[in-house]
Amino acid sequence: MDISPDYKNYTLEDLYSAARSINQEMFPERTAQIHQLIAEKEAELAANSSAQNDADNTLATRTHRFWGAIIDMVLQIICTIPFFWFVGWERLQQLTPWLMLAGLVYGVAVYLLLHGYLLHKYGQTIGKAEFGMRIETLDGKQATLSHVMLWRYLPTILFSYVPAIGQFLAGLVNPLFIFGKEKRCLHDYIAKTRVSYISNAESMTE
Repeated sequence: MDISPDYKNYTLEDLYSAARSINQEMFPERTAQIHQLIAEKEAELAANSSAQNDADNTLATRTHRFWGAIIDMVLQIICTIPFFWFVGWERLQQLTPWLMLAGLVYGVAVYLLLHGYLLHKYGQTIGKAEFGMRIETLDGKQATLSHVMLWRYLPTILFSYVPAIGQFLAGLVNPLFIFGKEKRCLHDYIAKTRVSYISNAESMTE
């Protein structure tokens, strides 16, 4: 009894090998099936490669992300000066749990006042908007405000409160991750996000 192999479960390399070894005159139908599957898998591989290249090409550059972050940081610092002035430098030298909580709430409130609308509407902070960037989930969709706040922004703040190593984690380790191939900071990995440029087509529809 002639049982035909299940070529659909073959890898592309297996199909290449089968195409080289099969007796085409004795098994013309199998030969045709192998070549069809090879063409389908090659087309799928090319499409996936093209999609990955497109995603890589739209990733924001490290330079633009750096200057966008600088803009956001300067704005945050300026808006935090009233809190420092109200609390007083001496009290800030001896942080209590209540003072830390007040600083956290104030910082989140300032962040939302500065960037809340842009994040909700476009997935951008002021600095990212300056360079045409936005925060996306890994499937290329705009990240929601709640996702950005809960999974991208809040963990970074909490890192900074970890005794002894908090500032090291939030201020150095977190941004250093951007030098990886995917150009994503540590908070991007935590939130499963990336920062990409907004295409002209998308900007025209938003």
